[in-house]
Amino acid sequence: MGKLGKNLLGKLVGSDKSCCCCGPSIVSIKKIKVDNKDMEIAGLDEEFEKHFSAGKAPENIDIEELVRNLTKINEIPEEELEKLKVAVLKEYETYWQGKRK
Repeated sequence: MGKLGKNLLGKLVGSDKSCCCCGPSIVSIKKIKVDNKDMEIAGLDEEFEKHFSAGKAPENIDIEELVRNLTKINEIPEEELEKLKVAVLKEYETYWQGKRK
């Protein structure tokens, strides 16, 4: 089992760094292209929905905050963070356009 799977399993069963006081939490996993490589990101749809519900257009989101929230449940190598920010912002623009219709 990969690191992502172990992290998610920890979140689901309330072990490792997860909070067990609120019970298990299921999050989405979305595959996105980061620097022409596929990367699976847990919780991306939930973060997007949170920002969309707050009325934030792509030009108004705090990408630093969004990525910081994603790194709480995803192991992202430090050298990939800037590339991830670009990819996540592009994905949010697509998400936002689709939800506005």
